[in-house]
Amino acid sequence: MDAHEFADKLFPQASLEEIDFACDLEKVLAGEVKYLRHLVDRNLEQTKLEKGAVIRELHARLSDKDAQITHLTEENQFLRKSLSSFAS
Repeated sequence: MDAHEFADKLFPQASLEEIDFACDLEKVLAGEVKYLRHLVDRNLEQTKLEKGAVIRELHARLSDKDAQITHLTEENQFLRKSLSSFAS
């Protein structure tokens, strides 16, 4: 069975022009699907990079807050010792 016979059986009422148009349309749509997949992949990668930057920023802020807590705890201990010495 050659291609024309196959097409005639598959699409008995479709002309070759309509089949060619459908094939061309399929190629265009396949190209668009590839392009959209590329955009989605690029968007996901960008999102991952942005999330990584946010996480690094949050870790830096946490480290800073931990340092502040340590400093304030030491300051608090010093003041308690000073007050207890003064009260005695």
